Amino acid sequence: MDQGRRLDRERYLRQLGYATPAGMVLEATAARLAGNWRAACAAAGVQVNLDLRDVADDFGTAAAEMIEADLAGLAPDYLRRHLPRTEAFRLEPGMLVVLSRWPFPFAKPGLRAGTPVLAVILPAGWESPQRLELRVIETGSLRERWVDLPEWAWHAGAVTERRWAYGASAARLPWQAGDLAGPDRASEFERLLARSDPGRIKDLYRSAGLAVEQGERPRWLPQELLRLQDRLPVLAAEARRLAFRYGDLLRDPDTGDVVLPATAWGSPQVLARADGSLLVSARSGSASRWGGPLAFGTSAPVDAALLRWGRLSPDELHPLVHEALFPGREQDWQPITHDPYASFRVRCGGEWHLVEAAGASVLTSHAGPGCAAARAGFRTGRKPVPKEVRKLRQRIFAQVFHGDTDAVLADVAAGFDPALRDGRGRTLLHLIGYLDHERVLPVLLAAGLSLEERDAAGHTPLHTAALSGSTAAMAALIAAGAFEDARDPAGNTPRQLLPAVRR
Repeated sequence: MDQGRRLDRERYLRQLGYATPAGMVLEATAARLAGNWRAACAAAGVQVNLDLRDVADDFGTAAAEMIEADLAGLAPDYLRRHLPRTEAFRLEPGMLVVLSRWPFPFAKPGLRAGTPVLAVILPAGWESPQRLELRVIETGSLRERWVDLPEWAWHAGAVTERRWAYGASAARLPWQAGDLAGPDRASEFERLLARSDPGRIKDLYRSAGLAVEQGERPRWLPQELLRLQDRLPVLAAEARRLAFRYGDLLRDPDTGDVVLPATAWGSPQVLARADGSLLVSARSGSASRWGGPLAFGTSAPVDAALLRWGRLSPDELHPLVHEALFPGREQDWQPITHDPYASFRVRCGGEWHLVEAAGASVLTSHAGPGCAAARAGFRTGRKPVPKEVRKLRQRIFAQVFHGDTDAVLADVAAGFDPALRDGRGRTLLHLIGYLDHERVLPVLLAAGLSLEERDAAGHTPLHTAALSGSTAAMAALIAAGAFEDARDPAGNTPRQLLPAVRR
């Protein structure tokens, strides 16, 4: 395996841990298996904002029963893996995601007020806690761009569909040895995700059933198609599914094509043509003023590649993935975890000295300049920072940002440096709004963190809780003794910051 592929798989493994922390998977799965979808949502950081009685009143009993069936199969922790994210693996701010097993085109539901569907609303801002809102919307209210996820990406009952989406054939998994002769789903999956080059990428798309528009193509298109190659194994099926659902909303009146944009900027696009074929086009814009669902909204998972290279074991797979890939096998579920203890060497003067990382702390018995720089770099992030220290800081603050309360508590229990700050001078107490504050707040206060500590912007933890929109964390901080009327350098109290965040 070349260096690029190795780094890709290590990154994907980290992303799985951030998107679905071990404690979240365990609690949400137990609630789902017990038939309690509301508890599963709570465990997965999903705020439920819907009432099935209102759905029945507005859309009819049959529609309410369809929504209820979708809720019964909802796996909110697994869903989080497939939500649109930025390059930094943060949830795409404000994006709307449709979840529905409705079997008819959305424009022809035969219901009184259109088609009601489950929708997940992603957090509003780049710095918002990574929590979700679940509501019911009417498809006629959709505007601009949204993501419509296939059922294998969120519904527990879509086992057969999930096995296909993960590239498993009847005989084997992709990247696993097998005796099956001839083409199968696993070999197709391997071929479509194989290393390619810009000059041949359109041939790869064509072999997957999507022609690339000929004629005058912009120079950026091959590179963009390479970037979107991880969508290729599921792209044709997704394009046809979305064209079926939204065809009457998104059809070009002149050509009869259904226009499915790939990104919020509209290019490239997939055109589901009137003759049934699929075309990737670099033309910008959309034939419909309503926007459309993103054709490239779902990537093909690479868990099987992680299995192949020993980065995951079957017992470390998400339970729903294990069920699909290893039918009949009993899983001894083992969460993806990190070792809270590590050691590495740093250059100190003319020698190499051992530095130990214990949870959220760095320990060294030497007082030389290299060791002192390692401690200072860990606490503040200011250069020079040894690579291992930088990675440790990134892991700690990523776990905080993604709400992995169990990992943060494990780190603090293994060792905690109260002087630890992120790049903006914030302590873990400033970031309490991203975590389960009921569990974390007493631990951080006992460790000596101050309720009135100021970050680089002059904000107290109460100010930053307000800026994250976490009213529950604000209430907990006030109950613990935080000064409600503390003012930042602009003269704002925490409560004055809150309305601006909510807009």
